[in-house]
Amino acid sequence: MRKRLSLAASLLIFCVPSLVTACSCGIGGGKCDQSWNYGKEIFTGTVTRQLIQPDRFTKVFQLSVSESFRGHAIAGQDIQVYTGNGGGDCGYRFQIGTSYLVYAYLEGDRLVTSICSLTGTAAQSAHIIKQLRALRNRERVADLFGLVRRFPEFFDGEALEVKALDARRVRVVGSNNFELSATTDPEGVFSFPTLPAGSYSLDVDPPPSGMSNWHLNGGLPVTVEIGATMLPGCSTTLSFMSAGSIKGRVIDEYDHSLAGSITLEPADEKGAEAAKRLGGLISSTTDTGDFHLLLAVPGRYRLVYRPKAGTAPPVTSDVIQVNLGERVDFRFKVPSVRP
Repeated sequence: MRKRLSLAASLLIFCVPSLVTACSCGIGGGKCDQSWNYGKEIFTGTVTRQLIQPDRFTKVFQLSVSESFRGHAIAGQDIQVYTGNGGGDCGYRFQIGTSYLVYAYLEGDRLVTSICSLTGTAAQSAHIIKQLRALRNRERVADLFGLVRRFPEFFDGEALEVKALDARRVRVVGSNNFELSATTDPEGVFSFPTLPAGSYSLDVDPPPSGMSNWHLNGGLPVTVEIGATMLPGCSTTLSFMSAGSIKGRVIDEYDHSLAGSITLEPADEKGAEAAKRLGGLISSTTDTGDFHLLLAVPGRYRLVYRPKAGTAPPVTSDVIQVNLGERVDFRFKVPSVRP
C-alpha cells in the first residue's frame, strides 16, 4: 500500500490591532477554519512604492488594486495601506513589486493591516482567492479547500522561496470508509466542493523525497470537522519542509544525562535573526537528556543547552553541518552543572 502522510490544518492567528504597542498574537480557531471569510476590507493588490513614514511607528505602502472582494477598494485604484514599523508592533513586511491578498480594517481614515491578519502573498493565498471570487459572484464555496506548499526554509541565513506543490493527491477519509480524493493544481490548490457532515482525516501522497512536516514526525492525529457549523468553507494550508534532524543526548563530563531545554540556532547571527522573524527557532525539552530536533534544513547550526533547574548559564555547542534531509547524531557534552 502506498504510504501517505497525515497532515494538520494550520492554526488561525489573531492579534489586537495596534501600530504602537507590542505585538501580541494569540492562537485560536477551531476544527473548521473559516477565518478566510472574516474582515470588512479584503482585496488583492501589488505594492508599487513605499510612501514617507508619518511617524517612527508606522509604514505606509501604495498598492495598485487588482480585485476587490469586500470593502471600499476598487479594481484599478491606487490605495494606501498602513502597518507597523516591524519588530514587536505587528508590522507586515510588504515587498515592492509583490502581489498580496490584503485583509485590512479602518482605523479612522487609515486602512491598516498587520502580521496577525490573514494578509499574505497572492501566491500563498491562491486557495483563498478562488473561494473569495466564488463568494463575491454568489456561488457556493467548497466545503473543504486548501493549499499544499513547501514552507520557507533557511540556507546560509537566507529564506528559500515558498513554493506550491502541484500534482499532490489529497484524500479525505470519513466514517464508514467514505473517502474522496483531489489533486492539487499548478498553484498547489485542492478543493472538495461537497462533503457530508462529519469528521475526516486528511492525507496527502508523499511529496518529493527529503521532505516532511511537524505533525507527521510528531505522530499527531489529524481531523477536520465538516458541516459542524452548518456552513461550507473549511480552509487549511498543508506545509512541508526538508526532513532533516539532529538527534542525540546531552551529557556532562561524567557521561550523566542532563535534563533541560535544547534550541537549534543557525550558526551565523543573520540566520538566527531571520529564523526568529519567520516563525521562531526549533527547540525541545528533555527530562532524560535525549533530544530529537526535526526539520533542520541545509545549513550550519549550533545547539544551545539550558539546564532544567539552577542558575547555570546556557552552553553552546560547536557548529554542526546539516545537509538536505540528513539525520545527524550528536552527543552534546557540557560542563557538569552539579555542585
